[in-house]
Amino acid sequence: MEQADWDALKEQMASPWGGMKLKCDGFEIYLSQQTDSTKKSWSTVVYVDGYLKGVWLDCDHKTGEPKHEEARRFYRKVTRALHTKRDIESYRKIYGKRKATEMEAHKFFTYDWCWKSFNSLKKHLLANNTSITRILEN
Repeated sequence: MEQADWDALKEQMASPWGGMKLKCDGFEIYLSQQTDSTKKSWSTVVYVDGYLKGVWLDCDHKTGEPKHEEARRFYRKVTRALHTKRDIESYRKIYGKRKATEMEAHKFFTYDWCWKSFNSLKKHLLANNTSITRILEN
Protein backbone atom coordinates (compact mmCIF):
# COMPACT_ATOMS: atom_id res chain seq x y z
CA MET A 1 0.00 0.00 0.00
CA GLU A 2 1.22 3.49 -0.75
CA GLN A 3 1.62 6.24 1.81
CA ALA A 4 -1.41 8.08 0.40
CA ASP A 5 -3.57 5.02 1.12
CA TRP A 6 -2.30 4.84 4.71
CA ASP A 7 -2.99 8.57 5.10
CA ALA A 8 -6.55 8.06 3.82
CA LEU A 9 -7.04 5.23 6.31
CA LYS A 10 -5.68 7.37 9.15
CA GLU A 11 -8.03 10.20 8.17
CA GLN A 12 -10.95 7.77 8.09
CA MET A 13 -10.12 6.49 11.58
CA ALA A 14 -10.03 10.07 12.90
CA SER A 15 -13.78 10.41 12.29
CA PRO A 16 -16.72 8.21 13.29
CA TRP A 17 -17.86 7.53 9.71
CA GLY A 18 -16.47 5.86 6.64
CA GLY A 19 -15.06 2.61 5.38
CA MET A 20 -12.24 1.17 3.31
CA LYS A 21 -11.65 -2.15 1.52
CA LEU A 22 -8.25 -3.83 1.49
CA LYS A 23 -6.90 -7.00 -0.08
CA CYS A 24 -4.48 -8.78 2.26
CA ASP A 25 -2.88 -12.05 1.08
CA GLY A 26 -6.05 -13.34 -0.58
CA PHE A 27 -8.41 -12.08 2.13
CA GLU A 28 -10.72 -9.16 1.41
CA ILE A 29 -11.15 -7.04 4.51
CA TYR A 30 -13.50 -4.14 5.04
CA LEU A 31 -12.58 -1.55 7.67
CA SER A 32 -15.71 0.19 8.92
CA GLN A 33 -16.13 2.86 11.55
CA GLN A 34 -18.52 2.03 14.39
CA THR A 35 -19.73 4.45 17.05
CA ASP A 36 -20.49 3.57 20.64
CA SER A 37 -23.00 6.07 22.03
CA THR A 38 -22.65 4.87 25.63
CA LYS A 39 -18.89 5.55 25.71
CA LYS A 40 -19.07 8.45 23.25
CA SER A 41 -16.26 6.97 21.17
CA TRP A 42 -15.69 5.14 17.91
CA SER A 43 -13.58 2.29 16.66
CA THR A 44 -12.69 0.50 13.45
CA VAL A 45 -14.32 -2.89 12.93
CA VAL A 46 -12.57 -5.41 10.66
CA TYR A 47 -14.84 -7.55 8.46
CA VAL A 48 -13.03 -10.49 6.81
CA ASP A 49 -14.52 -11.54 3.45
CA GLY A 50 -17.69 -9.66 4.43
CA TYR A 51 -18.24 -11.45 7.75
CA LEU A 52 -17.75 -11.10 11.49
CA LYS A 53 -17.72 -14.66 12.77
CA GLY A 54 -17.54 -15.19 16.51
CA VAL A 55 -15.82 -18.54 16.01
CA TRP A 56 -12.76 -16.67 14.66
CA LEU A 57 -12.25 -15.11 18.09
CA ASP A 58 -11.68 -18.54 19.65
CA CYS A 59 -8.20 -19.18 21.02
CA ASP A 60 -6.34 -20.99 23.76
CA HIS A 61 -7.22 -18.65 26.62
CA LYS A 62 -4.11 -19.54 28.64
CA THR A 63 -1.48 -19.01 25.93
CA GLY A 64 -3.32 -16.69 23.53
CA GLU A 65 -2.63 -18.89 20.50
CA PRO A 66 -5.46 -18.32 17.96
CA LYS A 67 -7.30 -21.28 16.43
CA HIS A 68 -8.13 -19.43 13.19
CA GLU A 69 -5.93 -17.63 10.68
CA GLU A 70 -8.33 -14.66 10.51
CA ALA A 71 -7.83 -13.86 14.19
CA ARG A 72 -4.05 -13.97 13.91
CA ARG A 73 -3.94 -11.77 10.82
CA PHE A 74 -6.59 -9.12 11.46
CA TYR A 75 -7.90 -9.08 15.04
CA ARG A 76 -6.58 -7.39 18.15
CA LYS A 77 -5.23 -9.62 20.92
CA VAL A 78 -6.67 -8.69 24.31
CA THR A 79 -4.94 -9.64 27.57
CA ARG A 80 -6.81 -9.40 30.86
CA ALA A 81 -5.89 -10.23 34.43
CA LEU A 82 -7.67 -13.34 35.64
CA HIS A 83 -7.98 -11.98 39.19
CA THR A 84 -8.92 -8.44 40.23
CA LYS A 85 -6.60 -6.27 42.32
CA ARG A 86 -8.99 -6.58 45.24
CA ASP A 87 -8.82 -10.38 45.01
CA ILE A 88 -5.02 -10.29 44.86
CA GLU A 89 -4.87 -8.19 48.03
CA SER A 90 -7.16 -10.70 49.76
CA TYR A 91 -4.98 -13.60 48.59
CA ARG A 92 -1.91 -11.75 49.84
CA LYS A 93 -3.42 -11.54 53.33
CA ILE A 94 -4.68 -15.14 53.34
CA TYR A 95 -2.02 -17.12 51.43
CA GLY A 96 1.01 -14.86 51.56
CA LYS A 97 3.02 -12.82 49.13
CA ARG A 98 4.41 -15.69 47.01
CA LYS A 99 1.03 -17.30 46.27
CA ALA A 100 -0.58 -13.91 45.57
CA THR A 101 2.20 -13.05 43.11
CA GLU A 102 1.65 -16.37 41.31
CA MET A 103 -2.09 -15.70 41.06
CA GLU A 104 -1.45 -12.17 39.83
CA ALA A 105 0.63 -13.55 36.95
CA HIS A 106 -2.32 -15.56 35.56
CA LYS A 107 -3.71 -13.87 32.45
CA PHE A 108 -6.71 -14.48 30.19
CA PHE A 109 -6.33 -14.00 26.42
CA THR A 110 -8.98 -13.36 23.79
CA TYR A 111 -9.33 -11.50 20.48
CA ASP A 112 -11.43 -8.49 19.45
CA TRP A 113 -12.36 -7.22 15.98
CA CYS A 114 -12.40 -3.56 17.03
CA TRP A 115 -9.38 -1.26 16.83
CA LYS A 116 -9.24 2.19 18.44
CA SER A 117 -5.72 3.11 17.35
CA PHE A 118 -4.62 3.62 13.75
CA ASN A 119 -0.95 2.98 14.55
CA SER A 120 -1.75 -0.34 16.25
CA LEU A 121 -3.90 -1.48 13.33
CA LYS A 122 -1.27 -0.49 10.76
CA LYS A 123 1.54 -2.18 12.68
CA HIS A 124 -0.49 -5.38 13.08
CA LEU A 125 -1.48 -5.52 9.40
CA LEU A 126 2.09 -4.96 8.23
CA ALA A 127 3.50 -7.57 10.62
CA ASN A 128 1.01 -10.32 9.74
CA ASN A 129 0.42 -9.85 5.99
CA THR A 130 2.89 -9.85 3.11
CA SER A 131 0.85 -7.94 0.51
CA ILE A 132 -1.70 -5.24 1.31
CA THR A 133 -3.51 -3.34 -1.44
CA ARG A 134 -6.38 -0.90 -1.33
CA ILE A 135 -9.52 -1.75 -3.30
CA LEU A 136 -11.03 1.42 -4.71
CA GLU A 137 -14.82 1.44 -4.72
CA ASN A 138 -16.79 2.98 -7.54
